[in-house]
Amino acid sequence: MTPTPNGHLASDGSAHPEELRDQPPPVGQVTIVMAALTIGILLMAIQLWLLTVALDLFLAGNGGDVWRTAVVSGAIFLGGLGMLTILRRRPRVRRTSVG
Repeated sequence: MTPTPNGHLASDGSAHPEELRDQPPPVGQVTIVMAALTIGILLMAIQLWLLTVALDLFLAGNGGDVWRTAVVSGAIFLGGLGMLTILRRRPRVRRTSVG
């Protein structure tokens, strides 16, 4: 198969990367990204609040309680990293030959 004049098909019939860039995202992908962004912003706000509480506890002389806030903040950070790994996953598509 020969490429079309606008270059949409390769010689093997597969789509060119330029054509894939022009296509809209799959259904639901924008919603997932926006939900992840919202959760990320919420997690950052909670971490900022925990930093404020930890500083207040430290200045008040309660050093032991600062560690608890640090552990909770670390757990939130790990949750954010987990979100990033979930968003970067790509579905695996099994290719079958038509014969």
